[in-house]
Amino acid sequence: MNTSATTVANVADGVRPDPQGIRTFGSVHRYYQGPGAIGLLGDICRALGKRPLLVCDSIVYGLIRDGAAQFCIANGLDLPWIEAGGEVTRVTVDRLVEQARKAVPDVDIVIAAGGGKGVDTGKAVSRILGTHLVVVPTAASNDGPCSKAFVFYDDQHRMDSVEFLPRNPDAVLADTRLLVKAPRALLVSGIGDALCKLYEGEQVRVSNGLNLFGGVSTVAVTELSRACDRVLRQDAVEGLASLQTGEPSPAFERLVEALILLSGLAFENSGLSVAHSMTRGLPFIPGVHSTLHGQHVAYGLLVQMLLERRSDAFMREQLDFYRRIGLATCLADLGAEQTDEAAMRRVAQGTMQSPHIGHFQTALDEHVIVQAMIQLEEMSKA
Repeated sequence: MNTSATTVANVADGVRPDPQGIRTFGSVHRYYQGPGAIGLLGDICRALGKRPLLVCDSIVYGLIRDGAAQFCIANGLDLPWIEAGGEVTRVTVDRLVEQARKAVPDVDIVIAAGGGKGVDTGKAVSRILGTHLVVVPTAASNDGPCSKAFVFYDDQHRMDSVEFLPRNPDAVLADTRLLVKAPRALLVSGIGDALCKLYEGEQVRVSNGLNLFGGVSTVAVTELSRACDRVLRQDAVEGLASLQTGEPSPAFERLVEALILLSGLAFENSGLSVAHSMTRGLPFIPGVHSTLHGQHVAYGLLVQMLLERRSDAFMREQLDFYRRIGLATCLADLGAEQTDEAAMRRVAQGTMQSPHIGHFQTALDEHVIVQAMIQLEEMSKA
């Protein structure tokens, strides 16, 4: 039987193909990285529309205001600004949308600048306004800039929901002169967020899960995930050293590409598993919510690896790498005020509510997650 012909015939007859059999890959439209990349902002905005609006907090505005406005003005565009800040809640975003409509009634481009929450705020505003989206990350702290995903939180700083744009950003500008000046903790968080991509993707595939586009992962994303992991292992330590000089080295450039581009492509096109599921549960322990997302994910990856029954030698290698980078290897490293079994059960209960927890080689429950957390506490003290 010619299956291709059958599939085409089915589509022509109005029969939707089963997503389990459709390989799907999505990405940011354009990615630009390097020293001075923000200088392309005016050209990019002019190609997309006529009425850009900058959404960021006051600190980020101070960092990029002069350059961003200059490059837009050179292209005949004004660049008004509305101030974001604080938690990404629905109430906050609705308030910003109202401000945006007053500031630029016919806005057609949102420039989302900042770290993870700053970019998510801009994404949420852009979705409601129906605009083009340009992302300018000022810290390589997470995998979000290139993705169509963003997160709403509640007033208790807990994840409320994961939301999606109708398409990925039109452009991402990763200016490494800006990124190399970000605090070390943010870059370490980005490394933690990126480390899980290869391993979560493997679990999605073996469990026949779908990626964030609702399709099956491709050979391309498997290779991108491997490249991401390889760069992290080879360049993370040297890349972090660039923060001391304030100049982006070749290792720093490779590291930034892994944290923003490769990691972003990997998580959307592979899918998520236990490591990210644990971000639903960890904030239930007092003291943990203020720790950066990448630290949560890095801790969750160690738990996932123990659930995979990785060897002691493999786990020792991971713990050694984590300590060299500054990633969390136990609950205390996350700022947890409680580390007893009762606290772990609360984490496990929240983790089991994640839509990604089924992406694993075996069925999981609260008990096995708690046991893995206990095992990790013991290993981290050895």
